[in-house]
Amino acid sequence: MDDKISQVDMNRGIMLIRLKHWAAAPSITNDREKSRSATLLNLVLWMFIGASTIYAMVAPIEPRFLLRRAIVIGPFIFLLFGLKFLLNSGYIRAVGNILISAMWLLFTFAMLFFGADYNNPAFMGYLVVVVTAGLVLNWRASIGWSSLSILTNIIILKAGQLGYLPLSQGITPQYAFPATQTAYIIVTTVLLSQAIRKIDESFETAEYEILERKRVETERELFIMELEAKNAELERFTYTVSHDLKSPLVTIGGYVGLLEKDALLENGGSEKFKNDINRIREAAGKMQALLNDLLELSRVGRLMNPPEEVGFNQIVQDALSIVEISLRETNIKVIVQENLPNVYVDHARLVEVMQNLLDNAAKFMGNQPEPHIEIGIDTQNDTHIFYVRDNGIGIDMAHHERVFGLFNKLDANSEGTGVGLALVKRTIEVHGGTIWIESDLGKGTTFYFTLPRKES
Repeated sequence: MDDKISQVDMNRGIMLIRLKHWAAAPSITNDREKSRSATLLNLVLWMFIGASTIYAMVAPIEPRFLLRRAIVIGPFIFLLFGLKFLLNSGYIRAVGNILISAMWLLFTFAMLFFGADYNNPAFMGYLVVVVTAGLVLNWRASIGWSSLSILTNIIILKAGQLGYLPLSQGITPQYAFPATQTAYIIVTTVLLSQAIRKIDESFETAEYEILERKRVETERELFIMELEAKNAELERFTYTVSHDLKSPLVTIGGYVGLLEKDALLENGGSEKFKNDINRIREAAGKMQALLNDLLELSRVGRLMNPPEEVGFNQIVQDALSIVEISLRETNIKVIVQENLPNVYVDHARLVEVMQNLLDNAAKFMGNQPEPHIEIGIDTQNDTHIFYVRDNGIGIDMAHHERVFGLFNKLDANSEGTGVGLALVKRTIEVHGGTIWIESDLGKGTTFYFTLPRKES
């Protein structure tokens, strides 16, 4: 007997737990806003279920109209339970829209069946519709339902005045109005308290997000400062190393020259000895060129001339005068677009950029029967895009980004140190511009870049 009682108590406890779980608001994982809306809708649904049930059972009415009340309120209560099932299934937005629509229909039918005048308690029910719409949905929905409710009231009241609809005299007892208004006040108070609570939560969330954003910005600024300090330290290290390594190279070159003179004085110098000396001298020369390029790279951004407004044609002509001999030896024709615009740049640095781009184009021209280089400008969306285009051997798309890397030489046997294009990219970016490449094997190469036109 005791075992049966314990089993009944256990089943009853399980049923109560399930009922409590069903009655509670659903929790939406990883969506705080939806969870808050679900909690609010759950509260509104239970409040209306309770208020409608109490009103149907307790509110005074003439006995002959009890069936009419049941026809209006009964389906509404069943609908509320149906919406609770939908809410637990996660259809939050749909539940909100159906609830507001059902409330509007409830008060509209009440106005039609129980009196189309100001004495009908349903007249003030539209206020609950508007407040609930703003709380459950959004302010736009509140304005929309407010406009619809006002229009509905005007039409129904006018129809009652013209005699098309019955008035509330004899249908609604006189003490029903204050009782209903009291219920409206309680419901509206609960809704407004939830609205204020929602506003407070929004302010708290906004305050937290602002503080979090300030914290992230502070960390970002500290990170940028730390990065700038490390970059400055790296530039100083590069400069120091490059500068200090030049001295032993000069010493090596000097002693190589003395060894060569001594050997020539003693026995005229063997051919093998001369070759060894030349190799040492070439290696020292390459190291000297590499250090010079590293020094130049370390100076970009650290040692800059004051920017000035200068015509880009002048920059091109200055660069051409430097590389004129090498271009003439390889019979490369250079075509420069006329009337190129002015730019606001470090004149000397931009001449170095054009010199490197011209040298690079000449170096990888290949065996073209009619080699040529074009220098000009394209305009896109009021942005000047300069270009240096050649008809050389081209670059595979897989290496487009690699060409700007430090010491990256696509042809290990080519002249140069692999620093030139890295220097070009660094100089363009220091000026606030960007540079990119378009090329295919055997179809030439085009370097595009942007530059500032005036001081900002």
